[in-house]
Amino acid sequence: MTVPTGDGPHDRLRRWWQRVDTVRTRTRWSSVATVLGGIVVAVVCLTLVLRGRTWAWVPLLVAAAVALREVRWLQRVARNGRGDDHRPPHQENAPR
Repeated sequence: MTVPTGDGPHDRLRRWWQRVDTVRTRTRWSSVATVLGGIVVAVVCLTLVLRGRTWAWVPLLVAAAVALREVRWLQRVARNGRGDDHRPPHQENAPR
């Protein structure tokens, strides 16, 4: 007795893994979490700055810079596909 081709457990597992891989490569969830965390830290530090805590400027600026960097990275990945394109920054906007 033979198993029909393309319908065995191995084939189903392979198709499932291809779908998971496609989903996995679309969005880097750690970057999304970094952006959200940076926004939360920036809002908390902004609140502290408005209450007179001058030391809160430093973490506010760092959190905002990290969040902005991750947003730009996510935009670059969305534009270039998987993000495997590691061209130097001066060539990023060059015509193809």
